[in-house]
Amino acid sequence: MEALLMTVGSGVVSGVRPYFMVFLLGLAGRLLDLDQVPAVLQRTDVLVITGILLLVDLAADKIPYFDSFWDQLNAVVRPLAGAAIGYLLGGETDTTSAIVMALLGGAAAIGIHITKSTARAAVNVSPEPVSNVVVSTAEDVGALVLGILTIALPAVAAVIGVVLLGIGLYLAYRLHRAFRRLRARSRAARERRAPVGPDEL
Repeated sequence: MEALLMTVGSGVVSGVRPYFMVFLLGLAGRLLDLDQVPAVLQRTDVLVITGILLLVDLAADKIPYFDSFWDQLNAVVRPLAGAAIGYLLGGETDTTSAIVMALLGGAAAIGIHITKSTARAAVNVSPEPVSNVVVSTAEDVGALVLGILTIALPAVAAVIGVVLLGIGLYLAYRLHRAFRRLRARSRAARERRAPVGPDEL
């Protein structure tokens, strides 16, 4: 049950900061000697690689417009990270549990990734460029808190993760509808301003 709860929390964090979640799990497993953290995540090479990728992720995510490109590059990485963590956590029991947890972790990561990408696209069109850094920093703090809770209090992290996932998907849906309405109005306005051809007079 604890592995299942950790999968939910890890999947949600992976949808925002996948390299951070892998790094945090591996580091916690090595320093705190946690049995529930798979040994492969505690390897030195995994910690070094994910640590470097984490620093790149943190920097790239704070550059306006480039962060949207970075989101597209990580559209596959985030759900794969959530799924991989779930599979490794479930692999300590049996193959069926590992597959179920992989699907759960990947689904949670995809949901949060969609929310993050939609919200960041909205922020990038705002006239205040510093807002991009503020939102990114808030995501960093949220990922840190939820990541720590995933290890220390997995049940709490799972509940928070499910709530955030539900709220995030709803907001993403509302933003998507708002963008579609705005685009339709803009298109209609351009059509009204279009010059009238001689055959239409």
